[in-house]
Amino acid sequence: MSLGQLVWLSLAVLIVGWIAVTQLSSGRLPTVKMIAFGLLDSWLGRAIMLAGWAELGWHLFCQHP
Repeated sequence: MSLGQLVWLSLAVLIVGWIAVTQLSSGRLPTVKMIAFGLLDSWLGRAIMLAGWAELGWHLFCQHP
């Protein structure tokens, strides 16, 4: 397994784990949806999310293997 695959796998496990923990916490912890909407409330958060989306798209679709 390459380092890149390990990083993506770790991110996926962390996100799924966070979703599972927040479902069991009965609203005591912020969910992924709450964090995303919190970022979308400000222009800086929207700019950061747009830059992240562009970076993800570049790495997934524009890089040659």
